[in-house]
Amino acid sequence: MVLPPVTHTDDDEGAAGTAPVEQARLLAQFKYALDQAAIVAMTDRRGRITYVNDKFCAISQYTREELVGQDHRLLNSGLHPHDFMADLWRTIAAGLVWRGEIRNRAKDGSHYWVDTTIVPLLDENGRSSQYLAIRYDVTQRKAAEVKLREQAALAKLGELAAIVAHEVRNPLAGLRGSLQVLATRIPSDMRGSEIVGAMVERIDALADRVSDILMLAAARVARLQPVKVGPILRAAVISAAAAVPGSETPQVAGDDATISADPEMLRELLLNLVMNACQASRGRTSEPVRVDLTTGDGWCHIEVLDRGTGIDPAIHERLFEPFFTTKSGGTGLGLAIVKRLVDLQGGTVTLADRAGGGACARVTLPIWR
Repeated sequence: MVLPPVTHTDDDEGAAGTAPVEQARLLAQFKYALDQAAIVAMTDRRGRITYVNDKFCAISQYTREELVGQDHRLLNSGLHPHDFMADLWRTIAAGLVWRGEIRNRAKDGSHYWVDTTIVPLLDENGRSSQYLAIRYDVTQRKAAEVKLREQAALAKLGELAAIVAHEVRNPLAGLRGSLQVLATRIPSDMRGSEIVGAMVERIDALADRVSDILMLAAARVARLQPVKVGPILRAAVISAAAAVPGSETPQVAGDDATISADPEMLRELLLNLVMNACQASRGRTSEPVRVDLTTGDGWCHIEVLDRGTGIDPAIHERLFEPFFTTKSGGTGLGLAIVKRLVDLQGGTVTLADRAGGGACARVTLPIWR
């Protein structure tokens, strides 16, 4: 779709040539109206930014001087795969309008979503010479969609938990007890006696998964109180290293802080994140997992940094969904539990790639006042 040129008749111009003046006035008003309603940018055919309006600067947190002359890779969040961007460029280079939703990264590293329409402006030869991008901030809508998916998953999980609690957990406990009794009556040198021990281990693993489901589905209330992060964090790193064979004890750096938290919930989420980091780094590097503790603006920031494979941008939005996992044999409940525990304590949790390789899990919780 190409916008037609503005035309007028000789009668419109009048003796004083007022039509061009009127057109200029109307164009100025159109531009003003567009700037009030939308995030607007123009680029040349190479994608270099030639114009941005105030709304673009506000949402991106860059000044006009920092943006003009750059291309949109400055705002690339790393979420969208190469094929997504290639399709965008093929479409507008062919003179066609492209529409879609894009996640960008602001100057401070935060992400925002924009509903985007890119219109090619064609030269006299019908070739794309410039691109006009009109965007609308849909960050809150995208966050609401994620919240709805989480609520739907939790509702299904609640139904599953009721079945699990009555139909699975108790029989598992009875079966395990019977096997333990059987193990005491079978001579250790009897052929196949080791099978009993292996069965008990498998039952224990299954019981752990059942406990995770019940933990995520349970109605829990955070008992907020002043909590020193340091002692709980140091205990978590020692426990995580012991639970993951071949792992070094993670390094902890930063000053201690007193935060508003539930001690048991804090212990649980930290242990989960540090164990994930130890598992991700195991066998890949001699560099131990690091946990950094910082404070500022009334918040405590806990960063768990590993040197694993990092995060696939294609799955970034699903990382905290219940039952979603990329681990072989994983349940997909660990990060979902972490997010729920953080939410209950009035904080936030994010997972992003780490500079130089690996991942950074960042938990932010309020300082006790």
